[in-house]
This record gives sequence, structure tokens and C-alpha cells, in this order.
Amino acid sequence: MDSEELKGACAVCQKPATLRCSNCKGQFYCTKGHQRDDWKRHKSTCRAWEIRENSELGRYLISTRDLNPGDLIISELPIVFGLAPHTDERVCVGCGSRNIPARCIGCSWPACRIDCAGLMDDDRHALECKLLAKARILPRCNILLALRMLLLRHKNPKKWKVITKLQSHEEARGPGTEAYEEMKIVSQHLAPILSADPSAAEILPKICGLIDVNALETNPPEGSVGIYENSCLLEHQCIANTRFSFSIDESGRPRIFVKAVTFIKKGEHLSTTYTHAFWSTRVRRDHLLATKYFVCRCDRCADPSELGSHFGTLKCPCGTGLVLPKDPLDEDTEWSCNSCPGILSSMEVTQLTERLGEEVEGAMGIANREVLTDLLSRLSRLLHPCHQHCITVGHSLIQLLPPDDPQKLEISKRIISTTSIVDPYGARLALYTAIALRELASCPGQDRKNLLSKAISLLEPEPFGSPGEKLLRLIKSEI
Repeated sequence: MDSEELKGACAVCQKPATLRCSNCKGQFYCTKGHQRDDWKRHKSTCRAWEIRENSELGRYLISTRDLNPGDLIISELPIVFGLAPHTDERVCVGCGSRNIPARCIGCSWPACRIDCAGLMDDDRHALECKLLAKARILPRCNILLALRMLLLRHKNPKKWKVITKLQSHEEARGPGTEAYEEMKIVSQHLAPILSADPSAAEILPKICGLIDVNALETNPPEGSVGIYENSCLLEHQCIANTRFSFSIDESGRPRIFVKAVTFIKKGEHLSTTYTHAFWSTRVRRDHLLATKYFVCRCDRCADPSELGSHFGTLKCPCGTGLVLPKDPLDEDTEWSCNSCPGILSSMEVTQLTERLGEEVEGAMGIANREVLTDLLSRLSRLLHPCHQHCITVGHSLIQLLPPDDPQKLEISKRIISTTSIVDPYGARLALYTAIALRELASCPGQDRKNLLSKAISLLEPEPFGSPGEKLLRLIKSEI
């Protein structure tokens, strides 16, 4: 790009300018002062997204301009955040740190130190501290997010109104459901507070639904979740066109950064992934139905071979055919061989893969080379070599095999080929793929520098202190 393309006219004084809006990249200014002066006007057109709504998706986001990989789409602080509700861990109630040698002097809940800034901040722990101390509630960090949302109703009705526009799916979370039982447990832990405020008890089921359906996992702080006004509107796709990362701002809250991972045309829907990219279609769809209350019909889910990855494909006893679902979007569909008349029921496939999954889980806990080699050999007689279970076992096995073992070369290449299909932009399986690239790079005859450079590229966005960032530093030292 030549220098002329980086110049424009200042939006305020029309003089030649090179300073550009860091968000939209389309507006020029001659000074930062003029940029600040113009923000009130420019902010309405600066956004790379807008909210749309229909009966099928509810509210969702579309791109308002063409986006390139790496373009920042959304940056915002959470309306509320706290420890993930489905965990028994303890963290500092002020900042979310897992290092908790101290206790809050007000309520005796865990803290990283008694002078942690978050303990005295009304936007974090100070208000809830008084309630916890008065009600003498025993420390259970996984109920804090629900409590913070209860407090938000009174402290900031405007933000509370924003949150209540999000989906909570209360109609699907009634008596007899697992979600209802989990809500009752939260209710029991918060009983001293709820008994003093009947309206809080009435709104708790909605709050639990809002958390389960909308909260995004943050890192940092690890193990926490946040509810964001706009980022929570990203719709689900099994292969999404955005990724997000987090950083702790000066107030101790996890700021989210949503970026494009591929080229996105103006008007396209903006998406993320609510489930694990490394699960087969049946597992992903069951998880989405159970936790998000919808069934996915994306291209990957609708393709019997999962876009050619064969993540859920079986081998047929005939010896030459592959067994695939006739209609992947029908959970009761028959599975048929593409080489012979063989048929399996959906139940038979489920029982087989679940039984093999239990074996895989057991073997992964042992992490023994001989055990994994034997299991992979048995799995390969029943499953496609790129099946989820085979890839899982193979990924652990390659880290135990010596570089000159032909199996290490073969499995590493297979893993990299498969992840390039189910995670083509490296947005969800970066660490997983980087490990396979590093193992492949150790094999004789491979372009080591090129493979490690690819691993580095995948790991660059990983948050500081995460396993991915630690591997990044290791690979950089090796290269």
C-alpha cells in the first residue's frame, strides 16, 4: 500500500490528515483533539455492526461494512461478571484471582489480599459484601453472579433493562428440568437474602436463565463469565466468522474484543460458536439443545461427513464402506453404508460411540503409550481414522512417540488436516493444532521452521499466562 492511500481529509477541518479512527479505519483526523471533538458525530457511523431481529433468531448482529481478518468489531466491558456458575472453585471476590490466601475483612469471603481494590469497589464487591456479611452466607463463589444481577436491578435499572432484553428461555427451564434443580440450589444458598425480598425470589429463575444462555467465558480472569450488551448477540455457527479475547481494564473488569477471523461482507451475520469445535455433530447439537434451547442447522451439521472431516463417521464391517447418517439434522435418522446395504439405527450408533467414548476417557487419564496405541488400533477397526475419538487418542499418543516413529508422522498430519476443516481460521483449536504442528516438526524430513512458524501464528492471540501463550514462548525459544 503506498503512502497516498494512508492519507485523507480531517473530518473536522478538512486539512490533510494521517491519523485514522482505530476502530473503523475509515475516518481521518489531523490531531487527536479533532478526533475527540468529532466523536459525538462519528460514533453513530463508526460501528462495524448493527442489531437486527427476526422471529427465528431473535436479535442478532450483521456487519455494516466489509471486514478483513483481524478487524476489531466490538470492544466493550461487561454489564456484570463473576465466577462461572457451574464450578466449585473459589476465587478472590474482588478481582477474580485464583490466588486467595486472604479473606475480605467485611464478609470473610476469599480474597487475594485484604487491600484488593475490588473489595472496596461498589461496581465489584463493596455492595454485595454488606449483604453477605449481614445474611452470613457461607462462601460459595458460584452464586455471586446471580447475586450481582439481583443487586443490579436496584443499583442500575438502566443496565438491568438492557440485560432483560436477552433471551432467558424460562419456558424450557421449568420443574422437572436439570436447570430448574440447579436454580433451586442457588435459591437455597441465597435464601437469607431472598426471604427479605420476595421480588428477588420471583426474578431468580429469569436471572439463572439469563446467565446460562448468555454468559461468555472470560480469560482473564480464568474461570469467570461475563454478560455483555452487544457481544452476547453474536449468533451461533459451528464454524464462526469471529473470535474474541479478553483483557482486564483499569477497573478490574474483563473487556471483550471481538475480531473477524475471515473476510466478512457487508450485511453478513456475525457469529461465534456456543459449543466445542472438537465435538461430532450429534454431540454438538445435543449440547446446544440442552443448554441454549435450539438446534443448529449450519453447513457442518447438515453435511453427513461434516464437511469431509468425518468427525463422526464409522467404518462398516463390510471392509470397504463408511457408515454415515442419512439425515444429520434428524436425531433419529438411520445410518447407512456407502458401499453395501448395511444399516444401523441412530440408537445403535449412539450406544457404540458412547461406549467407546468411555474407553477413551479412561485411557486419557492413564496417558500410557502402550495403552493408547492399543486403544487407537481397536478404535480404527470401528471408526473412521479422523473420527473424534481417534483424533483425541492420537493427539495424546503423538506426544509420547519418538520423532522417528512413522505413526507419529501419520497421525500428526491427520490431526492438522482435520482441524483445518473444523476450525479453518484457528479460532477455536489453536492450541490443539499448534501441538500437532510442533510434534510434526520434530519428525525427520519435515520443514521444521515453516511448521513452527504456523504454530506461532496460531498462538499469537492467546491470552497471557494461558497454556497457549506458554507454548508460544516455548516454540519461540526452540525456533
